Amino acid sequence: MEIIDLQTMRKEEGKCCSPFSVALGNFDGVHKGHAELIRKAVSYAREHNIKSAVWTFAADGASLPNKPDSLTLTSENEKLSLIRELGVDYAILADFESVRGMSPETFVSEILIGECNAEAAVCGFNFRFGRGGVGDAVTLSRLMSPRECIIVEPVYVNDTLVSSSAVRELVESGDMETAAQMLGHPFSITAPVVEGKHLGRTIGIPTVNQNFPNGHIIPMSGIYACTVEISGKTYMGAANIGFRPTVESTRNINCETHIIDYDGCVYGEKVKVSFYKRLRGEMKFDSVEALREGIKNDIRKTREYFKK
Repeated sequence: MEIIDLQTMRKEEGKCCSPFSVALGNFDGVHKGHAELIRKAVSYAREHNIKSAVWTFAADGASLPNKPDSLTLTSENEKLSLIRELGVDYAILADFESVRGMSPETFVSEILIGECNAEAAVCGFNFRFGRGGVGDAVTLSRLMSPRECIIVEPVYVNDTLVSSSAVRELVESGDMETAAQMLGHPFSITAPVVEGKHLGRTIGIPTVNQNFPNGHIIPMSGIYACTVEISGKTYMGAANIGFRPTVESTRNINCETHIIDYDGCVYGEKVKVSFYKRLRGEMKFDSVEALREGIKNDIRKTREYFKK
């Protein structure tokens, strides 16, 4: 998948001279509803021998539409990685501020058709666009005519509408299993490993420490059964999200993971941790020895979880 932005597209004449099938959306989390939408765009492109593209916003967090107070489920790199797995040819990244004042008519004529040469546009049933969100899926279909507009119906999991906001609520409540059902993949973070206090290594249970990226949602505090990807290999892990009350007094939440059956050094490397199940809440132990036994029990439960 080639990643381009609108400014690059404008400079490189001919970049979009061939028609595209374009999926439109923010795609935070790239959940099952998003995946269905993107697959429709890819399928249309292959059937009509054209290229497929995803048109989305480059920025994270508060600058995105209709999300002044929301935290993201995925960083930009994580989002693009998930989109790439769906077989898209191009990801077109746009700056929200550059299009937020456009009318629906201007957006379709100048951006979607004029710059992206969209032969087909694919959007969700609840898609909104244009200044003040006045345009919807029906508006897009009208403005694209006689070109194609495909409107994707809602996707449900356990009779609940799949949406980024629903997934955020599940992650914040620690329900990673239901969140994964909606996402179609486990919730994860990818972040550099930073220096910790090395207490884990001194008690024979080394851990890696990661800070959550700015603007990224943070799961409910507690212990999670997870997997850890390092240099193309996947390991089981027991991750603690919280304040580590037994060993220090801090107001900074981080992710501290014991990687099971791994004894390498990954300081400074970006590591992906995927969360599968919340095993228990975070608690303060009476001693470091009690903490060590508690972590051993978490490791045992993690092994049992993945064995099942």
